[in-house]
Amino acid sequence: WSTEMNKFTLTIKTKVLKAIEDYSMLQGVKKVVVGFSGGADSVCLLHILNSLKNDFDFEIIGAHVNHGIRGDEALRDAEFSRDFCEKLGVEFKLLNTDCVKKAKETGESVEECGRRIRYDFFYSLANYDERIATAHNSNDNAETVLFNIARGSTIKGGGGIPPVRGIIIRPLIYCTREEIEGYCHENSLQFVTDSTNLSEEYTRNKIRHNILPLLFEINPSFDKA
Repeated sequence: WSTEMNKFTLTIKTKVLKAIEDYSMLQGVKKVVVGFSGGADSVCLLHILNSLKNDFDFEIIGAHVNHGIRGDEALRDAEFSRDFCEKLGVEFKLLNTDCVKKAKETGESVEECGRRIRYDFFYSLANYDERIATAHNSNDNAETVLFNIARGSTIKGGGGIPPVRGIIIRPLIYCTREEIEGYCHENSLQFVTDSTNLSEEYTRNKIRHNILPLLFEINPSFDKA
């Protein structure tokens, strides 16, 4: 790669390889299930892992969940995700569910219910010696720390997103959202935008849109701090 032409691509690859090495994410692993929403983060994750699969000798499955919340937009995302995986020659798995109905039955919030259903689906596709990769990045990590502090958690509970938890790995944990979007742009990768990410109805979005930008103004390396 030319460092000038592909600055973000080089940065993402370097940071992903460092995370994989630092946390032994792919040692002896033959299959990786990638949680694939079709958003910029998961598009970047699937694409970079696909470029590394021969070096590390593993197969990939792209796993997408339609939560039954956003109607036509959700169908568009599922279709986009299927097409993206097919173009890369990656196996694709889809789960259609009704999160609102299931949340009412269990008494969970729709957000909690959606998360539980997603991870149950990912676990159903991976054996104990395989891995589930999610596209959490350093911005997500910063948001999580602030979210936990705001809720009044203990010091232990105020921690961020672990790079590895059981068979779950987060290869993008050192990468910023800006770098991820730059990677997608440099590699001409399309992605979809979930309209609920723009709504300030959710606490996490309030942190993302209002609080994080101010903290990055104070300290441009806030996500590392």
